[in-house]
Amino acid sequence: MLYTTMPWETIFPHQCQETPILIMTTVHGRPCLVRRLEDGSRRIERLLSTDPADFLDARFLPDTILD
Repeated sequence: MLYTTMPWETIFPHQCQETPILIMTTVHGRPCLVRRLEDGSRRIERLLSTDPADFLDARFLPDTILD
């Protein structure tokens, strides 16, 4: 088991088929990394908040599609 804050792509670069393009943006006032999908929508990849309560908020769950 590996406990780290490093992204999966950094630790295991050979296992990643493509390099995802992530955009740092603000979602509901919280910093997040999002990925733009082919249909133009955005999906939350990572929450970058320092407030532990933000991680309990369902609006910031990974793979949440944004309007």
